[in-house]
Amino acid sequence: MKRIRKSATHFSSLGFVTLTCLLLSASAWTKSIDLDIRPGDGVTDQRKLSYYFPPLEGSNLDTDVYILDSGKPGATGLPLGGTHGNEMAGSVAAHVALENSVLTERKLSVMPYTTRSAQSVKETRNHIDSRHLIQSRSGERYLTYGDRRTDPVDQQSEDPDSYKNPGGYVLKNGKESRNLNRTYPGKPDGTGTEQLAFAIIALILKEQVDFSLDMHEANTPETDKQDDGDYRPGGNKRLSYTLVSHPRGLEIASFALLAMEEDTHISMKLEESNTMYRGLSHLEIGDATSCLSYLSESPNPGQDRSRRNADVVSDSKYPLTHRVGMHLRLFKHIADAYADYNNKTLKIEKLPEYQDLLAGEIGQFLN
Repeated sequence: MKRIRKSATHFSSLGFVTLTCLLLSASAWTKSIDLDIRPGDGVTDQRKLSYYFPPLEGSNLDTDVYILDSGKPGATGLPLGGTHGNEMAGSVAAHVALENSVLTERKLSVMPYTTRSAQSVKETRNHIDSRHLIQSRSGERYLTYGDRRTDPVDQQSEDPDSYKNPGGYVLKNGKESRNLNRTYPGKPDGTGTEQLAFAIIALILKEQVDFSLDMHEANTPETDKQDDGDYRPGGNKRLSYTLVSHPRGLEIASFALLAMEEDTHISMKLEESNTMYRGLSHLEIGDATSCLSYLSESPNPGQDRSRRNADVVSDSKYPLTHRVGMHLRLFKHIADAYADYNNKTLKIEKLPEYQDLLAGEIGQFLN
């Protein structure tokens, strides 16, 4: 395995970040979790998110960022896993990417646990186990399953009765102030979760990311999701097998989904970011940066309120291999469509094919 270079922490070049930011003291954090990440030979650098926004250093919100750099020109992509701790397919997809991939053109930045804090909170809505044993290429390994929101301890403030996010949208459920995907583009002097969102924007600017995919999970198509985030226009909505695109990325998204259906026979819906509902990654990242921002949703049986003891790894209809393969294949097709439109290529070798994932157990693709 290649030796991973450790990058020195430095202050963000963003002009509006100053020393008057709310500094998150390491002594204030009472809880953390040991997340098992095993980088592959294609990883050329490893750093913390605090590299891009130093106030996160030492906190339970500071998370790992892995760089796979070919050293050649092209496009830079960013897959985000684990925005919500109870949506494990995105995190595992990021693991599969960083533990197998080798870049031959340009660069990939990977965040397997975007909201690290949420992984340290036990999921309470459907009572899914926090750890799931699998057999990986090197033996026993556990996959984690957390909660939807940041740990209240890490927020450094009490939940308000209602939450007005940085974009000015008011959510009636104040607990959603701890939902990362309601707080973009964040604030340098805001709550813990708002600072986390701000740090991700700083990463995108620093790394000059061309496109990002925020990998999520929803309930299965058989049921309507009862979501307590009061952020779903029109009430209950079936989100699985959906790609949400920033308005600037719609054409690329359309071609990616056509290729996706031909390649995998997975038919996905395409939605445009609704500019009335501020705070979501697929809208705010694209508004705050030149990055084309997308969000994907796979069907997770653990999200269904009607199920008891849902198997989030080996469900017969929606196994983890299918969900992980969906996100990874979609990311590849977005990269290919981006290259066609912009003449900037992101070429990833050794990333498992969707059909290979379906034919095996998830552990076969993890170190």
